[in-house]
Amino acid sequence: MANIGLKMLYTGVKDADGSTIIDAEKGLNATGVYLIDTNKKNGNLGTKTANITGLAGTPTKISGNNEVVDVSNPPSAPSVAIDSNLINYAVKQKILGRISDGKGGYSDSDQTVECGLIIESQSPITYGSIYYAFGRGIYNEAGQNIGTNTDTAETRDDDNLTFTSINYAPFSGKPYKVFYGDDPLFDKQAMFEEVFPGQTYITENAGTTGPKA
Repeated sequence: MANIGLKMLYTGVKDADGSTIIDAEKGLNATGVYLIDTNKKNGNLGTKTANITGLAGTPTKISGNNEVVDVSNPPSAPSVAIDSNLINYAVKQKILGRISDGKGGYSDSDQTVECGLIIESQSPITYGSIYYAFGRGIYNEAGQNIGTNTDTAETRDDDNLTFTSINYAPFSGKPYKVFYGDDPLFDKQAMFEEVFPGQTYITENAGTTGPKA
């Protein structure tokens, strides 16, 4: 679907029971929802792209009696290639499932960490928010390309992560949902609660009646 720009990425770490960890030490922060914002004090420099693929499977034609009689439509298997300028290093280690050695070092653990993810874009006409929501998935980082600075240029390498979505029971067992802020029935709190159960980032105090983008 059409959209314009990338406003924000929201993520949070899930507990074994599927709830969101509401703890700054065990999770990402005290609300359960972490914004990959552009606030340098938070250690972030925003995100360039969040390229979503696999929103639909590839249909397969079924033939019989020398003609196409049916079409098999396999389930979707979404993944998101994220290119962020900078993600807070401690947050990045947690969502990748890396373990601190208590001395500033981090290493892979044997257990994966499941996270939720919401990508916020906008409508090209109304600029109302469009949300691509993934209730359950795994982050990984395949590599890091480190290059030398020169006498005329600075070489930067971004935080490039892949988020692989998994089927999610609150989404009727599907791996993703799309929410439209322009929809008259849109409820921002309900969306965040569905993706991040137990979160306190969006609460009743923020208001839940009418369209909220």
